[in-house]
Amino acid sequence: MVKSSKPRKQRKAAANASSHDKRKRLRARFATSDSRFAGVRSVTVRVGDTVEIQRGDFGNPSKGKRLGDSRGRAGVEAKVVGVDSENGKIFVEGVTGSKSDDKELGIPIHVSNVVVTSLEESDPLRMKKITERS
Repeated sequence: MVKSSKPRKQRKAAANASSHDKRKRLRARFATSDSRFAGVRSVTVRVGDTVEIQRGDFGNPSKGKRLGDSRGRAGVEAKVVGVDSENGKIFVEGVTGSKSDDKELGIPIHVSNVVVTSLEESDPLRMKKITERS
């Protein structure tokens, strides 16, 4: 746990944190109408969860400079296909860009820009922990 309030030390502690601590920081807002999860505000994002992009090029149709895609894709909602805990980013299904050799590449999205809409429920321990919090 970081004791300092200085921004430089906060950034250094975040950069030098252990991998399991970085993984726990990948939390996003959780919005669902399921009564089992009433009162749960945020969850750790995992592969298989369904998220809706709220901000950035794939969350707002009138802004953004991504090339090769129409700008009318407001609030993309899809499954998480990858998690990069080292850099604090996730990869969402269908959110891709093309390289100069026409190879498709996933665009990393920061977890603060998404809202988790439904959970991947195959892990009973995770579901138990989340329902206990509600």
